[in-house]
Amino acid sequence: MKERTASRYGALSITLAIAALIALLPERYHVVPNWVGYLAMAVMIAPMLVVSLTKRVSAWERPAQFVAVCSALAFNLCNLLVVSYNLVENPNELEPVPLFYTSIGIWSGNVLIFTLLYWLVDRGGPDARLSGAVGYPDFDFPAMDDERHASRDWQPGIIDYLFLGFTTSTAFSPTEAMPITSRAKLLMIVQSTIALVTIAIVAARTINILK
Repeated sequence: MKERTASRYGALSITLAIAALIALLPERYHVVPNWVGYLAMAVMIAPMLVVSLTKRVSAWERPAQFVAVCSALAFNLCNLLVVSYNLVENPNELEPVPLFYTSIGIWSGNVLIFTLLYWLVDRGGPDARLSGAVGYPDFDFPAMDDERHASRDWQPGIIDYLFLGFTTSTAFSPTEAMPITSRAKLLMIVQSTIALVTIAIVAARTINILK
């Protein structure tokens, strides 16, 4: 019997959006060159394309995806650290408009990167969720417990994880899906912290400079 595979096209779109953000960020706020970020995204995209075209699960897909997403997260964190350092040590040398765009890029990248992380981690990943191989979810979505408005076999898709990532970066707390496992809670803590630092320090300081 042929193994069922979940759709990767939504995750591919998110990955391409992250690559676009890397290209748009001003280079003066980069610790590592852009090609490192592009390489990480290529490592993410390649196995997903293979699975999407062949409809066969690859054993090396998930390790490659986690390496790629964690590399993108490290890339984004390094950019945030560089911007924060410059705000403290060289505030008079900063250009407000590029700095403002950079803060938007870092915040948006944070949302997209954690969207992929939630999509990969929750209940063992998209294929495990589709097959029901893992019984307990990392996130409890309301539709899972509402048979009046959703089918009994409802499963979260990439848009649900994008909404989770967006609300975590704006509200700094769960709004719809509740984290159940320790790893889910830790991921949300990290994402909320990055978003808070970006908004409170970088964006606020940039707006102050613009005034």
